[in-house]
Amino acid sequence: MIAIYKLEKSLVDKISILLLEYHISPTYFSSISALSKQSEKPLIIIAPLAYKKELECLSIPILPLTIHLEDVEKRIERNEEKLYFMGSDEEIRSLSGELKLKNIHCNMMLININEMQNNSGVSYLLPIWYKEDHLHTQSVYYVEPSLSTLSSIVNQAVTLLDSIEKLLHKKFEVEAIVTSSHDGIVAVDKQGTITLVNDIAKTMLGFEGQKMVGRKINDYIPHSDMLRILETGKSEQGDFTILQDKQVVVNRRPVLLNDKTVGAVSTIKYFSNIKSVELKLRKMLHQSGLEAKYSLGSIIGKSRSITRVKEQAKVFALTDATVLITGKSGTGKELFAQGIHLESNRKHGPFVAVNCAALPESLLESELFGYEEGSFTGAKKGGKAGLFEQAHGGTLFLDEIGEMPPRIQALLLRILQEKTVRRIGGERVTPIDVRILTATNRDLEEEMDSGNFREDLYYRINVLLLEIPPLQDRKEDIPPLVQHMVHQLNEKKEKKIEEVGEEVYSALMEHHWPGNIRELRNVVERMVLLENGSRLSRSNLLLPKKRMVVGSQDVTIKESEKDTIRFTLEKYQFNKTKTAKYLGIDRSTLWRKIREYNL
Repeated sequence: MIAIYKLEKSLVDKISILLLEYHISPTYFSSISALSKQSEKPLIIIAPLAYKKELECLSIPILPLTIHLEDVEKRIERNEEKLYFMGSDEEIRSLSGELKLKNIHCNMMLININEMQNNSGVSYLLPIWYKEDHLHTQSVYYVEPSLSTLSSIVNQAVTLLDSIEKLLHKKFEVEAIVTSSHDGIVAVDKQGTITLVNDIAKTMLGFEGQKMVGRKINDYIPHSDMLRILETGKSEQGDFTILQDKQVVVNRRPVLLNDKTVGAVSTIKYFSNIKSVELKLRKMLHQSGLEAKYSLGSIIGKSRSITRVKEQAKVFALTDATVLITGKSGTGKELFAQGIHLESNRKHGPFVAVNCAALPESLLESELFGYEEGSFTGAKKGGKAGLFEQAHGGTLFLDEIGEMPPRIQALLLRILQEKTVRRIGGERVTPIDVRILTATNRDLEEEMDSGNFREDLYYRINVLLLEIPPLQDRKEDIPPLVQHMVHQLNEKKEKKIEEVGEEVYSALMEHHWPGNIRELRNVVERMVLLENGSRLSRSNLLLPKKRMVVGSQDVTIKESEKDTIRFTLEKYQFNKTKTAKYLGIDRSTLWRKIREYNL
């Protein structure tokens, strides 16, 4: 909203017309009380320079409108007698500055409006916003801002309004994030004044319901540790303390602008919550044990594509080189990792798997590298071996490595280069003999381009590349996969399904399977659970039918996919990276599709 304050109606109309081009309708106010009572608070005020001081109490950006030299030149030319320009001190200074800058000498005197006298033979020039106060004064000429002056002030207002709205959007976004956070959050500026605090932090600190913003942090926490952050500009992580008889963990970080500390932020977590989450994650992490269960021979499928990948995996298993397994979600990347381990000369050693996307950064670090006793509060007595140490003599499978935080990537790279690991809080370096297998459904080359994945780590893990085909490309494997799943579900769910109808196979073969084998298992499990007899029929099959229409003819998915890839390749002049990004697929998948469709 743009407010116009104490301007003559003709000027209000002119400014309104100029703002109409930007689809903005200003609102006119004649008093500060009316402005302050406005329910929709103005974002910008356009007002005469003379009223700027009285508006500053509203803490709203003010664009001052003043009379410029070009606005009074016409009056100077038309009047031979001596003229007096009357205005506020600010207006006098502004016009006087222009006269000196342009080195102009004229018969015009600049005098404060409070010194105006009704003398005969004297002509006065007054800004038009003083008109109502001097209607009966003789020899008064009123000066209006020119159209160029009004256009300039309107352009400034529109530009400033856009910037303010963007800042407000960011502010409201930050406030929403802070409010919805499960952690207590407190922020201060460089003077130690609280600028942001959420309700959870107030409760933790024992100031629930109080208005803390705008007050000094020392008013609530004498000798607050946040003042130290403002002085040193250094982060402090994992500080354990007691608040309201409860143990909490506090992390403090400086707010930096051009390498200068301009504020600080603290996050507060209840230690009981951290411990509960950690125990749950640790339990999930170790449920599968330290052994592989699936061999390459147990992977179902005899299609050309899956057979080729299994043969390639057997060759990879004969080496100790790092393998990067790629493929869409649900294609069975971990099964191939286990199969490679069981085909290798490390098959009698441990197979340790960790999902890099399932653990927060701090827990992932302690799980991978281990920690020494006393390295942090709650650390296990005697310390704990990390997964690298546990996988010694065997294989460590890093699933979803594309989700690994940059700091952990750097630590992983050092271990791969040096073949040693150092626990958190420890000094001793332990040599390790571990074969690394990794997997991702992300395009790591694209992640490198965007700065999310280290280039040196990528070339370290991508020694051997194994790409798992999606179910869409191996549909002839659907019948044996279904039979295997039905057999497993019969035992698990105590069912007696003996037959699968041909109409079910036909429908399954027509589906596009974006969720791959994981989606197929869900569909089959639903059918088994709903079937009361011994034969799976189409009645319990629920599949969305995927068809596309071009003109008046139906085309198959493969035909449409081929045309789409060809069109996109031509659009980007056969740039594979841009084409893959536009289509939302991996670059390696695009190469495979190009070969498959002979493009």
